[in-house]
Amino acid sequence: MWAYMSAALVTLRASPSSTPRPQNETTIARRAYAWMALAAALFATMNFLARLSSGHGHWSQVACVRAAIGTAVAFAVARARGKAAFVATTRLMWQRSVLGTVAMGGTFYALGRRELPLGDTVTLLNLTPIVLALVAPVVLKERSSPRMWVAIFVAAAGVVLIVRPTFLFGGTHALGEAALVPAGVAVVSAVFSAFAMMSLRRVSAGLSAEAIVVHFSLTGTVAMGLVALASRAPLPSPTDALPMLGAGLCAGFAQLAMTRAYSMQHATRVSGVGYLAVPISALLGAALLHEWPAKLALLGMGLVVAGGVLIARGD
Repeated sequence: MWAYMSAALVTLRASPSSTPRPQNETTIARRAYAWMALAAALFATMNFLARLSSGHGHWSQVACVRAAIGTAVAFAVARARGKAAFVATTRLMWQRSVLGTVAMGGTFYALGRRELPLGDTVTLLNLTPIVLALVAPVVLKERSSPRMWVAIFVAAAGVVLIVRPTFLFGGTHALGEAALVPAGVAVVSAVFSAFAMMSLRRVSAGLSAEAIVVHFSLTGTVAMGLVALASRAPLPSPTDALPMLGAGLCAGFAQLAMTRAYSMQHATRVSGVGYLAVPISALLGAALLHEWPAKLALLGMGLVVAGGVLIARGD
């Protein structure tokens, strides 16, 4: 989700005067929040369909289909807007695409593992803005406000409650050892996504968001396709492939809805709405997959979301 959010922000930075100033600020703001809520619901549905697809195919197959559809969506949007979809690549472009591809692979691996409830997994995957707030002062030399450090502390406490290490919670409330693997991969994926976004800030000058997303999506399609071939997993049947296609389509339309939201309102004002994907994913996982988060994990999810919203509202 955050990789596509950053691509949308590139477009808005590149053409700040392309959108006419709204006459009714309140109405426009409400529409922006509605578009962002729709994007969050679509991303949550993507998470659910990716988890559902894991029962019928290898996680890399799901990621490959997702990336391929992302390529098609970005290419179509570029053609519709009259922008170049293919540009000369640079070292920074490859750095951003490789980091993003690793993050995407980790995302779908974590979503495909059933040892950790879907809501917990999605919460850990949404640690990217927390990681950005933590490392940006060192890597990008950006100053962090006291609110940022409070948000980081709150979110870190939430992660502890979700992961529940044995040395703190004992054997009764601790997360099972098998669930630590997808939990760890989800956190690592969020870290790679954060570094991909920081690379994006350096590579975005003069490039359209569509060109960046096409390069990243093509890289992801090839990489995940090679992983799928190496796994020697059988191809899913047409019926089993439907959730994979649905996941890709949901993500593609979510990207468009999110871009629309950012074109209508300041990024920091609508980005917090994106965290709706966490509770929606948890509800879908609980209601349809019977993956119920533990009580401590629910509290942890709330803390992570609160930390993310604090950062999003840092203006």
